[in-house]
Amino acid sequence: MADQTESEIEVVSGELVEVAPSSAQLAQTTATQAALVAAGGIAAGVATVAAFKRHRSVRAAKRSRKALGEVVASRRFLVDVHLLRN
Repeated sequence: MADQTESEIEVVSGELVEVAPSSAQLAQTTATQAALVAAGGIAAGVATVAAFKRHRSVRAAKRSRKALGEVVASRRFLVDVHLLRN
């Protein structure tokens, strides 16, 4: 190989061709992905709501068994607890 001359080397010209998807195909793919993500999010949300409703009904059933008297009113509060460093 060290003894190659110019007559042994072949020069070839060529073009680089890139095949890009059309904008319609790209839009369809993007829309399909967005629909799948949305459907997955909805399914996860429905499952979460069902789990919380089930948990709440079980808790309420336990609480009603322990009730001391007639409940006139009830309130729920959202509480944030923060632990602070000195």
